[in-house]
Amino acid sequence: MNAKYEYYSDFGWNQNPFTLTISPDLMVGYSSQTNDLLSHVFNSHKMAIIVGHTGSGKTTLMNWLNKYINENKEAFSSYYIPKCPRTKEDMLALFKFLFGYNIIDNFRFGGLSTQNLPNFLVKKTSRNKTVILVDEAHETSIEVLEWLRTLNDMVPNLLVVFAGLPTFENKIETELPTLYMRITTKTYLEALNYVETESLIRKRIEDSNGEGLKPFTPDAVRRIFEISGGFPREIIKMCDKLVENASKGNIPTINGDFVDQTINSKPVKKIPSNQVQKAKISISSKQKNILRIINKKPSLNPAEIVQNMDMDSYKNKSNAVRSVNNILRRMMEEGLVKREKTGNTYIYSLTGKAKSIFAEA
Repeated sequence: MNAKYEYYSDFGWNQNPFTLTISPDLMVGYSSQTNDLLSHVFNSHKMAIIVGHTGSGKTTLMNWLNKYINENKEAFSSYYIPKCPRTKEDMLALFKFLFGYNIIDNFRFGGLSTQNLPNFLVKKTSRNKTVILVDEAHETSIEVLEWLRTLNDMVPNLLVVFAGLPTFENKIETELPTLYMRITTKTYLEALNYVETESLIRKRIEDSNGEGLKPFTPDAVRRIFEISGGFPREIIKMCDKLVENASKGNIPTINGDFVDQTINSKPVKKIPSNQVQKAKISISSKQKNILRIINKKPSLNPAEIVQNMDMDSYKNKSNAVRSVNNILRRMMEEGLVKREKTGNTYIYSLTGKAKSIFAEA
């Protein structure tokens, strides 16, 4: 590749540290969550869930757990499933792929079906405890989840760990309580704290043959943490954009002012240092309601937000739209929402900081 496109090389790195690749070896933070999950697995508990917002690190954690189990415990085997199967047929094909289905299996079971699948899995997992790590569980059907619950019950050596958005926990609690009651470990990924954010940036730079935090200054890291809300994916994307812009401008050092100039048109209100680890702010009930609406339905304009609101506290729709516009303006200044122009209107979405409010939603 032509060197002019490799902006990371301007900082002496042998690769771009801030690509959105899944790198279990570069995972930071979530020590209590990893300890809980390892304890869950190695004490042979049957079912767990990992819940977190988009970009909170669920997939990285699942891949780290998969690697750790396979490298450290001879009596355990682990399989990472990036997408939960959506149909029974997909589920059967998945287990055939994971465990193999040879001529002897075909003779013994006469074709794999949901009826003989439990016996097939009992046979295939007889030597080792087998951990199935199922990502994106919120996307699958209740039917498949019911079958996975049944398999978990009927196959002694089968352990299942689901990962999904907060809606997944709500879904199984209300629509499949028989599965929800079987969950013995619930792990919530909220966001990294300031120290962990710094560690994430440092670890990725050093893995790319860089030195410490360079070219980021400590105040730049603090602004990245405050603006991103501590969500790993937001941190990585932000760092990549900052490095690219610094390279284009021939700027050797990335400081807090450069972060504000690059990421936000208006500086976000800074958080006192004694509160920086939590990065929480006080918001009004109206603000929270609007944030909830945008969280569920991203990329709405003010009129569309109003359509999803209770209008009882407003005189009419025009009054509501004006009020929502004013609230959105204030929340932009606080770094809670960002906007993008589409045609003659603006659409709004949550920032990383706002997403942290809904990590346990």
